[in-house]
Amino acid sequence: MRSGSTAIRCEMDVHPYDWGGWMFLNGYLPAGETQPHLSDGLQPGQGIDLSGAAELRFFAKGEKGGEKVEFFTCGFGYDGQYGTQIVPYPDSAGKQTLKNVTLTGDWQEYIIDLRKADMRSVSCGFGFALSARLSGTGNKVFYLDEIRFVPEGYTGWNDGPSLLRSYDTDNIFIMNAAYTYDNALAAMAFLSDKKPEAAARILDGFVYAVNHDRFKPDRIRNAYMAGPVEPANGWENGVNIPGWWDQEAGSWYEDRYQTGSNTGNTAYAALALLQYDALYGNEGYRKTAQLLMDRILEKNTDSRYGFTAGYDGWPEADVVYPFTYKSIEHNIDAYAAFKRLYEITGEQKYKDAADSALSLIAALYDEEDHYFYTGTGDDGITANKGIIVLDAQVWNRMALGEEFEPYKAVLDTVSSMRTPEGGFPFSKGNENGGWWPEGTAFTALMYRLLGEDQTADSILKTLCNIQLERGMFPAATVDSLPTGFELFDGSSWNYSSEAHTAPTAWFIMAVNGFDPYNF
Repeated sequence: MRSGSTAIRCEMDVHPYDWGGWMFLNGYLPAGETQPHLSDGLQPGQGIDLSGAAELRFFAKGEKGGEKVEFFTCGFGYDGQYGTQIVPYPDSAGKQTLKNVTLTGDWQEYIIDLRKADMRSVSCGFGFALSARLSGTGNKVFYLDEIRFVPEGYTGWNDGPSLLRSYDTDNIFIMNAAYTYDNALAAMAFLSDKKPEAAARILDGFVYAVNHDRFKPDRIRNAYMAGPVEPANGWENGVNIPGWWDQEAGSWYEDRYQTGSNTGNTAYAALALLQYDALYGNEGYRKTAQLLMDRILEKNTDSRYGFTAGYDGWPEADVVYPFTYKSIEHNIDAYAAFKRLYEITGEQKYKDAADSALSLIAALYDEEDHYFYTGTGDDGITANKGIIVLDAQVWNRMALGEEFEPYKAVLDTVSSMRTPEGGFPFSKGNENGGWWPEGTAFTALMYRLLGEDQTADSILKTLCNIQLERGMFPAATVDSLPTGFELFDGSSWNYSSEAHTAPTAWFIMAVNGFDPYNF
């Protein structure tokens, strides 16, 4: 594999007087459907507008070296038909090709010049062909990787609204996921580093995702497909949701948590939008944050104080799994967002909402042992007392400000959780002795905000000892760090040692002393 963990393996058995090949065609997804269709040129708007693309670049190598292949792009239906099928909406350019390429046994980059091609509508993004005359007969195997269109003077990729991939992983269930919480943290990390343009790309992605939700423009999902958020031509079912293709079943699958919407992730997106607005002013971001928090007020309340967790599932398919429990983490986040909205608007409903979240937080405090519980059971009242988690303690200290005074003994609980290596675990039990870089980073930030720079620097030094080569941090210092919680299918929720956006963002905010909860 050239630079990652995967490549495309191509194999063809070439017979005398024979030829064959493959075209990578764009798909399309009609509104209201979930299974994509192969572009066939029968409907308008299936081709992607690649105007401005000056080159198609790709890497290739032969299994043995000496394999001869033709590579091309464009040309789908350009002569008016595809096989025996008439194509009324062909590619806007004829086939742009590299003929008689002789591969070596090492990765080489190849370039197809597109500067004279009409790239306004392209369904065939890439293709290859082999023939007995060109390639010789017999079994031919070669590999492809990093196939991409680039503009003139290429220095980077898409400048539009984009979301960052959360994990550097081969796990098919999360490998293309951009979690909302992680991206909200990343946006605030950019703000802390005085990079508003980078933050805006993520926040513009949030705004686009809210306004183009495939059900209603009133929510933010727990995750989206990583990368540019604007769908390609022909994809009419709203912003892309992460998922995976099951080859055996021949179907596209999505994770019910990723497609859902919970209170904590929603509030974190709102906090990121409001932080940008506080620093640079942006009415659109402020209105989107207000829309999101208004939905929590409307949908995630019951007859008592505090806010319920939201839902998993697919409201667009009427398959929803609502939650009636209340998470202290979610309510900490909601408290901070509602408090800020009250400061901006003066609307009483936001003060009442902040007070409601604060009442739940107070009810979840153990006055004898000096720590906060994780939340309630499904009745929304009875406290869960089994696990003592780090974020329930640290986030409260950061978010509550003067309201934290009755709970200051919690800081002793936080200090007692530090491991011999200098990091902090997810929960006090810490079954296997590893520690949690994300929690360690936000604990360093808490001490920085308290003015205890020596402690903060000591924690940050511990993190630097495990920093990965590319600058990111692992999600855990062991291969499987238990949280003590279970996923919806009953399996244990564990953190892996793969690179994760969240601890990296918290680390940057800790270095810069940026408070995500206060303005």
